[in-house]
Parts: sequence; structure tokens; C-alpha cells
Amino acid sequence: MARNFELLFESLGHFGRLGRRYILWITSTGQFIFGIAVAFTFNYNSFVIVRFLLAMVSSGYLVVVFVYVTEYTGIKARTWASMHIHSFFAVGIMVVALVGYLARTWWVYQICLSVATLPFVLCCWMLPETLLWLLTEGRYEEAQKIINVMARWNKVSTPCKIAELCPMQDDLVNSRMGDHDSSPMKKHNILDLFHNWHIARRTITVWLIWFTGSLGYYVFSLSSVNFGGSEFLNLFLIGAVELPAYAIACLGMEKIGRRNTLIPFLITSAVICGIVMLIPQDFNTLSISANMAGKFAIGIAFGLIYLYTAELYPTVVRSLAVGSGSMMCRAGSVVAPFCVYLSSVWIFFPQLIVGIMAFLSGVLTLMLPETLGKPLTNTWAEAAELDDQVTNKSHSEKTIPAQNDSTLEKMEMLNQGARGTD
Repeated sequence: MARNFELLFESLGHFGRLGRRYILWITSTGQFIFGIAVAFTFNYNSFVIVRFLLAMVSSGYLVVVFVYVTEYTGIKARTWASMHIHSFFAVGIMVVALVGYLARTWWVYQICLSVATLPFVLCCWMLPETLLWLLTEGRYEEAQKIINVMARWNKVSTPCKIAELCPMQDDLVNSRMGDHDSSPMKKHNILDLFHNWHIARRTITVWLIWFTGSLGYYVFSLSSVNFGGSEFLNLFLIGAVELPAYAIACLGMEKIGRRNTLIPFLITSAVICGIVMLIPQDFNTLSISANMAGKFAIGIAFGLIYLYTAELYPTVVRSLAVGSGSMMCRAGSVVAPFCVYLSSVWIFFPQLIVGIMAFLSGVLTLMLPETLGKPLTNTWAEAAELDDQVTNKSHSEKTIPAQNDSTLEKMEMLNQGARGTD
């Protein structure tokens, strides 16, 4: 329930308005403070309240970290950088299992995990705001300072100017840089994700994938933990199986694209659910293997959708899109335990539900555009052009100037130090 409420907070788009840096600092600090506070609660009510707050900041933290890394990474490294985040999430699961095994006292366990966030809390204030967000908000002077720092670190003797990086007119950029009292940019809300029919269809499909990925992820995870044996070892293996899954996801996303990787693994997870239903209950080892294979397949889809969502939406609503997707993800995690309880009605009810949802999501993904090798979009027109490429329709009124693609590519090349040196 706390996780579901947390996503409502994200869906309001607060960190899209304040910027990535400040919410990164707020959520990481909140993780440390509330994580330590949980260890010193002495009754059930206070424990539930503090854990509620901890769930809010922890899940919000993951979303803003992902958006921050995505906007600071160039096209060539974006896939691997995004999957590294998920890999460390999997390593975190393994660490949780190890700490739980070593520290059997709950409050010691809680403090040990919370102290791990302290180094970042002390250093995160040094991180700059993302360049794309500053450009979207019209804060060109600050953006120029960051460009100069990036050029200095990458040993570029002639740094780019803002007018070279964004598709706006020089006089507008110059006037904005000298105008500190310019009117605030338009504030966005969740209704902007239904900007038009094409964007609305994209949003509904993406939300369904988030929900299905989370539902399958936790159904397979809960089923694996309940197979018997050491629960700490089972949890450790659940985290470990995700590492090769993310490696396979990276290779697929780089070679055949995001959509073409997402579709087969969603369908594969649906097929595995059907196989699990056909395995006799006496074949325990075979059931565990099939369940872990399902976790492997749905883990690839679940990890991929973060980056895919960030690439499908423009900068003005990117954090909002990922946050709202995370809301659907938390809804899936809330539904998952109740889905597992349905096994008391029919032993394979959870696999049936996950299989149907995964197959439906895989079919609907066919309507989404491919984003491999394309710069992050900044405007709704650019995001709409992704659909134009899928349907092969020509919308002259939405055509983006050729300059825009080249300027965004320059920005991402600068991000990864691809500019030549003297």
C-alpha cells in the first residue's frame, strides 16, 4: 500500500519540476534518515509509518537515478549504463540476503543496510543538474557552465555554445541567458502523457508492460522463495539470476533494438508459464528450473522497460513518464502476493494470469516505435515523429528540422567525450 501511494507522489511529476539533482539529494537523504529511524521504532504503529515514508523515498530514488543517468549518457553507452543500474539492484538483493544471513537481529540488519547510503548522501551535492533538463527549463546560462565543465574534463579546447546544441534561435537563447526574470516554463502533469491519440496509446501500452513486468517478476520471485530450503539462499539466487539476464538484454537491445528484444522475451515468459502448468507437481527440480527461467525472461523485459520508457518520451515529461510507469510497477507488486494466494484455488492460477498478461503485452508492444540509435527527444513533435517512422506516414507539419538531430547528437557526443582533442 505504501508503495502504491509512493507512485502517486511520483506521478505528480514533482522531481520533473524541481530538477533531477535536488530530488536525488532529498530521496537519498530520506533513505538514510528513515532507514535508521526504522531501527529505533518501538511499536507497530510507528514502525508502519516510518516504513511507509522509507518506501516512498526509496522507490522515488530509483526512478530519479535512472532518469539522471539516462540524460547524462550518450547514445553509444546508454544501453549498458541503464542496465548497470539494474545490475546493481540485483547485487543489492544479493547483499540483502547476505546481511540477513549474518545479522539475525532485525534492527542491526536495518542499520547495516541504511549506513550503506551514507557515502552518497555526503557526496551527492557535488553532482550537477542534467543538461537536457536545464535546456528544457530555459536555464541556458547554467547549461552553458555545465557544457564548459564537460569540455574541460574531456579536454575540448573549443567548447560548444548553447546555440549550437539546441534548435532554438540565437536571439532567443541570448535573451534567455541575460534574462533572470523570465516567465516560468509550463508545468506538466500526468494528463500530458495523453497528449494525443498516438501518445495515449503509447502510454497505455507502456503502463501495461510495467505492470506485467512487475507482476511476473514478483510472482516468480515469491514462488521461488517458497520452494523450501534456505530462504536466504533462495533470495540470493533470485538476485543472481538477474545478472546474466541483464547482460543478454544489453546485447539484444544493442543488436536488434529495444522493441525487438522486449517482444520475444514477453512472449517467452508467457510460454514458460504454460510449460510450468504442464509440469507434474512431483517434479520439484524441474519446476524450480522452469520458474527461474521465467524469472530470467521477465527480468529482461522488466529491466528493459526503464530505458525504453525514457527514450519514448520527450525531456519535458521524461521523469513523469518513468515515474508513472513505476506507479504501475508498484501496483503490480501489490497485486502479486494476492495473485500467489490464488494458488489455493488452483495451483497454477498465478502462472495463468502472468502468462495471459505477458502475451497481451507482447502483442501490444508491436505498436511501439523503435528507439535504438536515436537521440533523446526534447519536444512532443520529436516524440510523435517516432510513431511516423513506424507507420511510414509523412506529417509535414510535424517534421523536425534536420538541424535538430545533429545538435542532439553533438550534445550526446560531448557527454561521452567524443569530441576531438587538439
